[in-house]
Amino acid sequence: MQTHIISLLVEDHPGVLTRMSGMFTMRGINITSLTVSPCEKEGLSRMTVAIDGSEQELEQVRKQLSNLIEVVKVVDLKEDEAIVRDLCLMKVHVKDSNARSEVMQLAESYGAKIADAMLDSVILELTGEPKKIDRFVELMKHFGIKQLFRTGVTAIGRGVAGGIER
Repeated sequence: MQTHIISLLVEDHPGVLTRMSGMFTMRGINITSLTVSPCEKEGLSRMTVAIDGSEQELEQVRKQLSNLIEVVKVVDLKEDEAIVRDLCLMKVHVKDSNARSEVMQLAESYGAKIADAMLDSVILELTGEPKKIDRFVELMKHFGIKQLFRTGVTAIGRGVAGGIER
């Protein structure tokens, strides 16, 4: 099993997301991350879908997605050909000033921003590669994570060959 990132250019119509997710569900493929946003072309949206599966499953998914009428383009983004990012917001428990100081030092070393601070917790914001965020989340578990939110991956291909340009 390997994580694959699929970038889609789709028509911006009601029900497109439902049909997409239904296609994955019917094939028993779990979506580990899904982001959708408007793009530079009016009437179109970009979707970034992360799935865990084999190369064979990825190829099957790409063909099935290409057959959907609302899909303009499908690209499998290879890790070395794309910039992949995730955003994490997390509220971490800080029981005392020592814990607060340690959390803030770790946050700084990872490039996380302090979005807010209360007496008993700190809200941190970190944008980066998903694996970096995974490592940071593991570190913060030591202090106690009160809440954790991640946007899911979004990706853009490097150069013309790795992108989804119309």
